[in-house]
Amino acid sequence: MLALATACGQARAGTALPDGDQAAAYVGAKFEKAMSKLGDIIVDPRNVTTSTDRYFRLDDKYLHNIVTAARTGSPESRIVHNRSQKDPNEFLDSFTPADGAVEYLLLGPAYKSLEPTPWVSMPKPEAGLVQACSWGGVQIGCRMGDAVDSAYQADKKALRGAKSSADGSEQLTVNVPFSIFLDKRIEILPDKVLNSIGPELRKQVVPAVITLKPDGSLAEFTMNAKFEGGGHKVELRYDFKFTGVASAADLPTVPDPTQVTALPDAAAKSDFYRRLGELQGQ
Repeated sequence: MLALATACGQARAGTALPDGDQAAAYVGAKFEKAMSKLGDIIVDPRNVTTSTDRYFRLDDKYLHNIVTAARTGSPESRIVHNRSQKDPNEFLDSFTPADGAVEYLLLGPAYKSLEPTPWVSMPKPEAGLVQACSWGGVQIGCRMGDAVDSAYQADKKALRGAKSSADGSEQLTVNVPFSIFLDKRIEILPDKVLNSIGPELRKQVVPAVITLKPDGSLAEFTMNAKFEGGGHKVELRYDFKFTGVASAADLPTVPDPTQVTALPDAAAKSDFYRRLGELQGQ
């Protein structure tokens, strides 16, 4: 993935952006400087909380989940709360304490058939969090950044503009083809859903808006679109942002062993996630 940006060169507050060819060059340079560090902006901050609001609808079928997360401490502990907005019983909490050799997953009531206990444990990755973007607290933000970069690299005209506000914040707008949205797995959809999405829908455009604070840090990253084609209607809304400073109070306590089913190795973990995927209809 490319990266999401820190300090962009900023127009003076209150000044108009250049016009014509000069504007195109100015906006392109501003965007490329921002995008060169986009990934760093998403994955580097520590002792932070994040929020991702995910909504995807195809015709009368939809999903809506809100993912809130925190990472704090050194060595670091992490928690991710994934909550369905359709069914309050459909939730998963992923907890990685700094200490110990295992991480934990809390199963909401919708998943109680998977194991006899509310928690499962599994070995931590041997090398820790090898891929920073694999952590659920930033995963969607990373994939959105990857999609924006791919859209721009495929067609520089995907960049629709860069706007500076009086307070020094900046807003970058890029049109992402729906085909790239799907390819970058911003939402992982069941095969039967993907197979129903034809070329007329795939060529539609999803506007992405990256808002940077005056110091170059990320304020908000959104994708919103509503379109139809090939006999189907699509509506989607994705919103990733940092929400505050994390502390130990954001973390749960390590569950009592009597409440935990241990998945001892990679094979047991793989089987568990296979069964979880089947239950989720994927």
